Amino acid sequence: MINDEESKSLMAVKEQSIFQKIKNFFKRLFGKEENSFNTAPVQNIEEDTVTTNSRTSFSETIRIVEDEETKLLKLQKQYRSGQIKESDMSQEQIDSLCNLYDRQIENLEKSNQKRKEKILLYRRKLQMNN
Repeated sequence: MINDEESKSLMAVKEQSIFQKIKNFFKRLFGKEENSFNTAPVQNIEEDTVTTNSRTSFSETIRIVEDEETKLLKLQKQYRSGQIKESDMSQEQIDSLCNLYDRQIENLEKSNQKRKEKILLYRRKLQMNN
């Protein structure tokens, strides 16, 4: 009678079910990484720090350029609103502001030219369809 109850009970979980396989896979995957980090030579670590230093220096130079650009845009905004006059600015600031205006005008002309081309293309398509 005891044997009948045991046979009717829930099935025993297999050791190698799909979840167990997934779990073992991740254990092997992360287990190897830990071992490779422990046996890494010192020279590779130094190379990694050099590359990270170059990355940080690159990102810092980008920040500096962005800071100069944002300062220039703030100066432009102040000039347009009348908070700053030409007599209050240095010659360098005036030159950089003129260069900024020139770049903005170039960008606007390019975008206007692209819009004109799109409109002409659209007009041609409409004429062909009619």
